[in-house]
Amino acid sequence: MGNPAFHGEIAYAPEKVYTDRHGTARRYDEMWTGDWWWETQRHLPQGSTVAPVILASDKTELSRFKGDKNAWPVYLSIGNLSKEVRRQPGRHASVLLGYLPVSNLESFDDNSLARHHLFHYCMRRLLQPLVDAGRNGAEMVCADGQIRRVFPIVAAYIGDHPKECLVACCAKNRCPKCLAPVKEQGINTPFQPCDQTHMTRMLHAQAAGQYPPEFVAEGLQPIFSPFWADLPHADIFTAITSNILHQLHQGIFKDHFKKWCTALVGKQDFDARFRAMPMFSGLCHFKDGISKVKQWTGADHKQVQRVFLAALVGAAPHPDVIKAGSSLLDFIYLAQYQSHTDRTLVALQQALDSFHMAKDIFMELGCHEHFNVPKIHSLQHYVETIRSLGSLDGLNMETSEWLHIDFAKKAYAASNQRDYFIQMTRWLQCQEAVIWFSSYLTWHNEINHPATHPTDDCNGGMIRPTEILPSGLSYCVSKRPQYSRKTVQYLQQNHGAVHFVHALQNFLGTLTNGQEYFQPNVNDRFDCFSNVVIRLPPHDHMATRNLTARIRSHPQRDNRPRKPPTSERFDTVLALFDEELQQRGGFHGLRVAEIRVIFRLPLHLGSYPHPLVYVHWFKALNHFDSSVGMFRAIRSTQQRRPNATVIPIHHLIQPCHLIPKFPNGAVNPRWVQGHAMTDADVFYLNRYIDFSIFDRYHNHF
Repeated sequence: MGNPAFHGEIAYAPEKVYTDRHGTARRYDEMWTGDWWWETQRHLPQGSTVAPVILASDKTELSRFKGDKNAWPVYLSIGNLSKEVRRQPGRHASVLLGYLPVSNLESFDDNSLARHHLFHYCMRRLLQPLVDAGRNGAEMVCADGQIRRVFPIVAAYIGDHPKECLVACCAKNRCPKCLAPVKEQGINTPFQPCDQTHMTRMLHAQAAGQYPPEFVAEGLQPIFSPFWADLPHADIFTAITSNILHQLHQGIFKDHFKKWCTALVGKQDFDARFRAMPMFSGLCHFKDGISKVKQWTGADHKQVQRVFLAALVGAAPHPDVIKAGSSLLDFIYLAQYQSHTDRTLVALQQALDSFHMAKDIFMELGCHEHFNVPKIHSLQHYVETIRSLGSLDGLNMETSEWLHIDFAKKAYAASNQRDYFIQMTRWLQCQEAVIWFSSYLTWHNEINHPATHPTDDCNGGMIRPTEILPSGLSYCVSKRPQYSRKTVQYLQQNHGAVHFVHALQNFLGTLTNGQEYFQPNVNDRFDCFSNVVIRLPPHDHMATRNLTARIRSHPQRDNRPRKPPTSERFDTVLALFDEELQQRGGFHGLRVAEIRVIFRLPLHLGSYPHPLVYVHWFKALNHFDSSVGMFRAIRSTQQRRPNATVIPIHHLIQPCHLIPKFPNGAVNPRWVQGHAMTDADVFYLNRYIDFSIFDRYHNHF
């Protein structure tokens, strides 16, 4: 808390943030906007400052090619720091408390129970300073230079399901947060939450030989001195957080839902559908399908989720399979919001209810025998966790995975692999000293030599927008066009711009307000760009500050010898069609357009400050397919020819992804070869391609 580098990014008191003037709709994002901080503050003396302690632990491998070396680091951070700071390992907002033993303890008859006791003993030793500080407080110099009496209190514990059960002293087939019976975990019903006082009493009674019946009924383990028993003001059962990585991406989606759907559709047909998916910037194209992927990461699961429901359409044997998939993906996307409101939490609960209503179809089709799975049951605790501790992006296990690199893997690589834990801790102490001194030098230089010209590095040096447009967006094109002085005939043959001249004439006519202007003709030449980068509109629930997207439009290009040519790309976007109607939000006033040509207006045809775009329109988004949860998109034609116009580049709102409506049965081989966009007649506007499109769907209705 005393690091001056965090000044302005740290909070010392809880807040209640509302989305309306009347204070009726709460917003939950940072930990200080949740209910836990308010409830804890009431139990402390007036003027006290709470330091919500966030603990995280997870085993990781140290050796890459040989040996069997593991480490079990324990990390600590505080909820006073903003989530954005905690998610950046380079900001050093998390510290290493220590390494837990990873020995199998084979000399013990019950080595599993011995490991449990060893874990709690080590954690109790590590957290011993928090007992007195949490009870009486400690005066600390904070980042703003003020001295406060701070009470460090354990607020969150991040770990996978086995670690959560280890912390909660319960069996692995139990819920670490509530008393849900093993055979009722698949029921969408809330159960009595675990009470720390009651659990401690049961553990002590079992240790005293009283053998209470609740000990077995509640699935407790004989751990008689849990590390959390003496921590003041802490409730370990509410501190156990929902885990997006292990419960959603690697849990219910990978281990259950994806396996069920693959068994229903068949590996070969499912792979063909993934191979036929149209390209999209930033989307991983599984050119060999998904059945041959041997090692999955959280990022891979996110990529599959973006097109998973589209691959199911036409292949699912029952509509409830699509309904269950749509509800589950809605839940996964909503759970990842970085800022929640009462409205989004209601939508999160509705998605869970809808999934439970449709999930029985997998039992009827023989995919699964029951749903009494702890990770499926864990979805019931997401809403309460968000209301208590803020949005889950600040409590994600992915951050711990990144910390392993600095605090475990690099430290091990710096050792000689003998007695490496001692060497690792010494190396980390040296690194920490260097970091603190570097931070001091940076602070000292800023005080004595303040910057007079702050740099604008909003895009990490990769994309620097050149103009701010009337709509509030910005764009960036290359200084020199990739295709110079292209004829109209070239654009018609290679870009499919069959109505280019006519569309440009209409645009110039509206631009000049009926005044005379030079008419474009087939002999004119145009400078064309292969791509444009636009800045996306702001997002209420995701940190999309300075977020950009690249839109491509180019024909097939030949590459160097022995390399296959680059396939043609004509991306689709949501373009402004009715500015007044667009004020209603969602997809109102927007239409899907296929970008065919990005070009500059030649000087002899007039002066226009921005590039222009020749597009082929799709029909208005009026047909919502409730069985899939997406809008249908059909090409707009005039006399069986594409409905084409020229629009300014600032009318491009954001890219969108169209997925073909797959038929029942086998996929057309031409679609697998990459011709789905030209051969398909009906498309779906992909609901899950990114959070911006997903949120537009929710705001449209």
